[in-house]
Amino acid sequence: MMLGNLRYRLPIITVFLPFVAPKGAAKNFHQHMLLTQEKLSRRLKMESSQSRADFFSHLLRKDGSDVPEPELRQQAMTLIVAGSETTATCLTGLAYFLLKNNESLARLTQEIRSQFQSCDQITGDSTANLTYLQAIIEEGLRIFPPAPFGLPRTCPGAVIDGHHVPSGTTVSVDHWTTKHDSRYWNEPMEFKPERWIDSTSQDVREASQPFSLGPRSCLGINLAYLEMRIILAKMVFEFDWELVNKDLDFLKETRLYLLWKKPAVVVRFHERKC
Repeated sequence: MMLGNLRYRLPIITVFLPFVAPKGAAKNFHQHMLLTQEKLSRRLKMESSQSRADFFSHLLRKDGSDVPEPELRQQAMTLIVAGSETTATCLTGLAYFLLKNNESLARLTQEIRSQFQSCDQITGDSTANLTYLQAIIEEGLRIFPPAPFGLPRTCPGAVIDGHHVPSGTTVSVDHWTTKHDSRYWNEPMEFKPERWIDSTSQDVREASQPFSLGPRSCLGINLAYLEMRIILAKMVFEFDWELVNKDLDFLKETRLYLLWKKPAVVVRFHERKC
């Protein structure tokens, strides 16, 4: 996506892409295209688009005004990545930071195991009011946002931070910067879930907007929270965790290429002792 935007705004960059693009990028993109087409074709073969209430059921209409298949394919490409990679990235970061902060992991474990008697009881609804679980997720989204870059918006013409920005200018707010700015956060590089539930905290929580804002905000926000609550709660309920590669510096060894290229977080899961 970033390379596509750059090529659109600066076409000459196409000449240099073969020298700067990551090795295997073209092959990986082709595989993603094949996977997208396979899933799209299977979805289109369903007899009735209304029999399954998903994102595509609103695009596939019985009145014949369906969205053209090439556009559906582009939407599917985005949904597949946005609905899988981002959630997995947040959970990976959370696993690392919880294992590096034993008090936080212990408090989360106590909340989960005192609330449920069996794993089957852990659902989206039953985890919705667990305050520390939600605080853990919010802090994970802050300290290691799955989409740390600024999402582009077209400025209608405005004064931003004392500077006049003409209409039509592409602008963005960098998520990583606002989530780690000491003007908004006390000890911004520290994993502190309590900042989300402490009424005396001086942190400006509005500075963390992992799903963006407004009518173009992430349409999968509720699904993402539901998935993370259920997965994290079940993992904590069923297992005791142990970090194997204890010398890992997760943030230092992570690289950003639109999405994060993460180092391995090697975790040994033990059957819970009690």
